Formats: sequence, C-alpha cells, structure tokens
Amino acid sequence: MIEKNVWWIVFLLLLMVGCSSNAEAEDSLNRKPLEGDAPFIEEAEAENSSDNMQLTLDGSSYPFTAKDYPILSQYIHNFDQPDQKLQELPFSKIAENQYLVEFACHEQRCSHLMIDFEQKHSFLMSDLSKLVSSHVSSDERYVAYLFERTYEEQAKHQLVVMDRETLEPIDLEAGEDHLLPKPNQYQYTIHSVTFMDEERLQITSSDPMAGSETEDSVQTHWIYK
Repeated sequence: MIEKNVWWIVFLLLLMVGCSSNAEAEDSLNRKPLEGDAPFIEEAEAENSSDNMQLTLDGSSYPFTAKDYPILSQYIHNFDQPDQKLQELPFSKIAENQYLVEFACHEQRCSHLMIDFEQKHSFLMSDLSKLVSSHVSSDERYVAYLFERTYEEQAKHQLVVMDRETLEPIDLEAGEDHLLPKPNQYQYTIHSVTFMDEERLQITSSDPMAGSETEDSVQTHWIYK
C-alpha cells in the first residue's frame, strides 16, 4: 500500500513540473521586451533608419529612400556611414526640387545622376566622365549636358539633352543632311552647344573624318523635340 502511494506522489510531482514548464514557456512568448532586449530593438531601428534618410539642400529637406533612388542609395551604402556620405556629395541645383549629383568619382571622372525630389525619380546620364558644360533652352524645359572623356590624349564628348518634365533623355534627330553621327557616343570633339529655337540646337564640333591634325570645325543642327 505504501509503495502504491509513493508512485502516486511521484506522478503528481512530475505533472506539476510539466505544467510549470509550459506556463513559463507561454509567458516567455507573450511577455513584452525587457530592458535587456534593447540591443536587438536598436539594431532593427538602425537598419530601418539607414533606408530612410533626410537630405538637406539649399534650406529644403527631402526624404531619401532606397526605393525611390536605388542607384545612389546603392552607392552610399558601400560606406560605413551612408547618411554622412549622402550629405557630402556635391548636388548642383537645376531648378526647384531638381538637382544634378556627381558620385563614384575616379581621377576627375564621375557618374552623373539627375534627381527630381518632387517626382521621386532619378536618371543616370553618364558614367566615368567629366561634366564640361550645361545649357538651358529658352522655355527652360530642356537642359543639354556636355560630358567629356579622353582617348589617346584627345578629348571627345557626349551630348545628353534632358526633358525636365519627364526626366528622360531626348533622342536627337538630324536637322539637315550631314555625315556626322549622333553626338551621344564620345565619337568626336564638341566645342560648343547652343539652343537655336524651340526645337533645334546647334553643335560646333571637329569633323571626325578630317583627322587629328586639322583644326577645322563643322556646325550641325539637331532637332530635340
């Protein structure tokens, strides 16, 4: 009889221990984070803040997220302090809420990105080049950018005409019969760019067929809209 009672007591003790363990496990799942959990919370908040930054330019503050500006965001996140790197980049104002930014520079050649903070949109215009000049059309809707690269000690250029409303480049069309290719592949030297009227611009360039020894220039007209 005594032996039977001992088994009952052992059984009840095991049952109580099991219930206590289940209650502790459930409590650990439902409990609120304690002070000791702070490092994990701070790490999550830090990761979130790195994707949501504020950029201050000319007294205006703009939200900056990886979703809206993936190219520039990917670049700055190569650094230990992406927020600081973003603030250090040179932004040149084009118009209200529109900027040209240079980044990933190497030996005076950079990548150039046009950003519209109101549209939350950006466009990569040129890689590893030097910005020589920019020109605005009379109606201020179009901007022509002249980029330079050096090949065998000779400067050659690329012309990019941007529509500021769509933030997209314009496909130039020849305005007259000539043999020069489109000025968008660093194929020859461009000396000057001029907006002539509301649809044409003039380029003064070196004739790539004339050879490097001559200084003769040629003027061509291109339709940009």
